[in-house]
Formats: sequence, structure tokens, C-alpha cells
Amino acid sequence: MTTNNSSEKSPWYLKKGWVYAMCLITPPIGLMNVLLNRNHWKRDEKLSYLGIAIIMGIFWLLKFFPFWVSVVCAIAGYLVIHIWPEEPEQET
Repeated sequence: MTTNNSSEKSPWYLKKGWVYAMCLITPPIGLMNVLLNRNHWKRDEKLSYLGIAIIMGIFWLLKFFPFWVSVVCAIAGYLVIHIWPEEPEQET
């Protein structure tokens, strides 16, 4: 797993402020960003980004669907995130 140090330049879409903004403003895009780039952060950072994206996604879905659909999507998202296989760390 690679982590971003302050001395390394990271792409704009991996910076903390942008990830939170994407998760808050457009939860589907933020969730895709977090899931596709999950190996770039430590476990605590990844879980906080996923948590924000899922919670905001539920509110976002409430605008379009009935409440029970949002609850089912939240449970499915939770299960996918916790069952999703982690890539093993490779020591060099």
C-alpha cells in the first residue's frame, strides 16, 4: 500500500480537501473516487472517506427514491465495502 507523504506530490483528486468536497457535493463521484483509489490512503483515512460518501449518498438518494430504497442501498454499500478484497501488502 502506498501512502502520500507531505513531501510527495499527489494528484488533485487524492488530496484531502478535494476528496471531502467530492464526497459531500457529489456522493456517487466521490464514492467511485474513493473505491478506485483506495490503496493510496491508510485504512483510517479510507474508512472516513467511505463513511462520508455513504452517508451523503443516502441523503442524495432520498431526493430520488423512497426511504426504503436508500436504506437497502446503504446496507448493500456497507457490505460491499467490508467484503471487498483488500490487496495484500507487498514488502520490498
